[in-house]
Amino acid sequence: MSTSYISCACNCQPRAVDWGTNGLVCYGHSNSIAIYDPAWETTGKVVQTLHKHSSQVKIAQWIKTDVDTPESEILSGSLDGSVIVWSKTSETFAPNITITLGGDLTTVHAVYLKSNQEDRSEETGDNRPLLICASSFKEIFAIWLRTSSGTISDKQTLDLKEDIAIEARIIHLPDSQNTPALVIVTDDATIHLFTWSRSPLDSAPLKPNFQLAKRLTGHSDWIQCLDIMQVSPNASLLATGSQDGTIRLWKISTCSHEKPPEDRVNEFAVDNQLFEVTLESILSGHDHWVYGLHWHPPVLTDGEWKRPNKLLSSALDKTLIIWEPNAAGVWMETVRLGKVGGNTLGFYGGKFNKDGSSVLAHGYQGTFHMWRFNEELKRWIPRTAPSGHFSDVSDLHWDPYGRYLITTSLDQTTRVHVPWRKTGGSEIWHEIARPQIHGYDINCLSILSPHLFASGADEKVVRIFEAPLYFKKCLEGLEWRNPRNAGDRAAVPALGLTNKAIDGEGIHDEVEDEDLKVERPPTEEEIVRYTLWPELEKLYGHGYEIFAMTARRDGRILATSCRATNAEHSSIILWSTKTWGQVQKLAVHRLTVTQMEFSPNDEFLVSVSRDRRWALYRALQDATDDQINYEAILLSPAVNALHTRIIWCCCWTPDSKYFATGSREGKIGFWSVDSLVKGDKPEPVGSLDLQGKSVTALAFHRVILKDNYVLAIGVEEGSIQVKRINFDKNEGTFVDCLELDTSTAHHKTVKRLSFRPNCTEGLVQLASCSCDRAVKIYDIELSKILGEDI
Repeated sequence: MSTSYISCACNCQPRAVDWGTNGLVCYGHSNSIAIYDPAWETTGKVVQTLHKHSSQVKIAQWIKTDVDTPESEILSGSLDGSVIVWSKTSETFAPNITITLGGDLTTVHAVYLKSNQEDRSEETGDNRPLLICASSFKEIFAIWLRTSSGTISDKQTLDLKEDIAIEARIIHLPDSQNTPALVIVTDDATIHLFTWSRSPLDSAPLKPNFQLAKRLTGHSDWIQCLDIMQVSPNASLLATGSQDGTIRLWKISTCSHEKPPEDRVNEFAVDNQLFEVTLESILSGHDHWVYGLHWHPPVLTDGEWKRPNKLLSSALDKTLIIWEPNAAGVWMETVRLGKVGGNTLGFYGGKFNKDGSSVLAHGYQGTFHMWRFNEELKRWIPRTAPSGHFSDVSDLHWDPYGRYLITTSLDQTTRVHVPWRKTGGSEIWHEIARPQIHGYDINCLSILSPHLFASGADEKVVRIFEAPLYFKKCLEGLEWRNPRNAGDRAAVPALGLTNKAIDGEGIHDEVEDEDLKVERPPTEEEIVRYTLWPELEKLYGHGYEIFAMTARRDGRILATSCRATNAEHSSIILWSTKTWGQVQKLAVHRLTVTQMEFSPNDEFLVSVSRDRRWALYRALQDATDDQINYEAILLSPAVNALHTRIIWCCCWTPDSKYFATGSREGKIGFWSVDSLVKGDKPEPVGSLDLQGKSVTALAFHRVILKDNYVLAIGVEEGSIQVKRINFDKNEGTFVDCLELDTSTAHHKTVKRLSFRPNCTEGLVQLASCSCDRAVKIYDIELSKILGEDI
């Protein structure tokens, strides 16, 4: 089993993203950490997610090593105050150390402690002592020391006099003794510099002992970010960015004892070594809060590691700026990247890659923006970056032929994911279109045909969308092109919610033609600008927010339901997709219908509800092409029933002989249609009890494998189970196939599961979406499902 596709956005936190010299990007995604490889098959891929935190990840960073050693550990901190150090194993990253603070986290940082001893060569990677600092709103600032044996040996607390630490960074002063220091910025716009006197001759065990050495003032508003680099053996540059829109460069350098007293303004001493801090420059170029700073990493030049004098800054004005000193030593803006217009906020942070040839910015709504420097064109061009929903993903559906996956979310968008191209035996997936960008949270959708889908949101209207011509052509040839070349598209007018088609011969863009020749998936800006689908129809009939919908396999009937607290509004409305008029109202349930599903042969419809009951409907035999009606043939009993809590989900076997229901108390019921139609007592032919795990999603594989049904089960905790079921003489036997944990699957409620139609031979593909904001596609070998005993 492998995960072929992970689509997940970044948390909207300034320090939730880091790009290591190992070439990988780690970023906070809901309560987990996602690992993104930008070099994967030239298009990039989120390769895995790591889950251990119980609240949103606020900070994720690679723990920096020597310039020639790639990082192997990740530091993460979540809003609830937990801090985890992840260490690399053979295939993944595993939690090594977990520290719990006494309150909500404000900042965390870690760095390997440079040794003064001669045995430094033996202290490499994970064996080197690690300093970790963190603070919360309720606890005084604390520093921990992880020894080379991997255990926490000591802790020091600092009293910041009721100030709140916004950002902190452990550094080493520019001297031969590798003196550790701690830079803390607080909510009074002050920089606090703490130093640790550590004698090389001291044989006592290491014990953190930081003392306040200097306070620096100058910014007029909160300092949100800082970074430091060593520019020479005796000097380092500290950059600080503030909400006042400016960046200050502070030079920390060694100084001699002979310096005149009147020049010793910001001087401090550590172990008879004098240091001074001077304000080098003030950089003013942003029009909004500066949220991210990153010095250019060292690069190998002529066999020697050198660090270019380049500083990357990012701000809420939607721009990235690269600063460099000119020939006279004056720091100037040399490159400005970003976006113009729109009604969203800007960038929360920006990072160079390991050689400075690419930059990555993350911004409002969890979006990523990446640029690469083109040596031939001598300019920065956009490149593909990961994308994903930034709120709970509520529904997903496959194209009838499995050519694309469409998802929708409470982030008010609907997105189309496609296998951008195939390489070897694997598919490279990417988001290709955003058909609907709405003003309401979208709860459900259903595909009516390969070019048509319906969606329902927190409004009383069902909306129908039709694919533009460029998408239809791509779908026919399965050759996905950059939508910027499209001549037809849609747009949302000002103060409107309806996508209107725009006619035109082509889109004239300010980007040069050279970039269009590059075969790559679209960027975030291109998806937003060019990939809306025109709205075909609105359907009015429900009294409250649309909650669930489904369509017949032939696409002739759409069934919808809305939130309801009484029998009047809990009716299911059937719509004709030919006339877009109401065909029928099915009034059976008393509370919200949570899910509905037509049988694969379109003869039956099953619905489940918050009233703890399920209902079975059958198509009338005298139905015509224009009028297809259903009648309720059975409503499950309210007492002495299998389900005693809300029934969340239902699904059909591929032969339409059985359907399954899953409820909050963790029970799954399997029901035989033949016996129910005969009028037999509604008793399940098989059941599973997951011991209190709330069942929230069910899906049968679309093919019967050697007389076995394959069922995927999603639960509230986020894990996914796959089981095979054999019904013999109307009795079901269940065999466990595999279970995906909260790192491989999801760490919050699984909202929907669906097997892909027309999979590759020998492979089963399962798509899932969750309240953790992720969409995933898993490749499961048939041998894993069928086992060796068949």
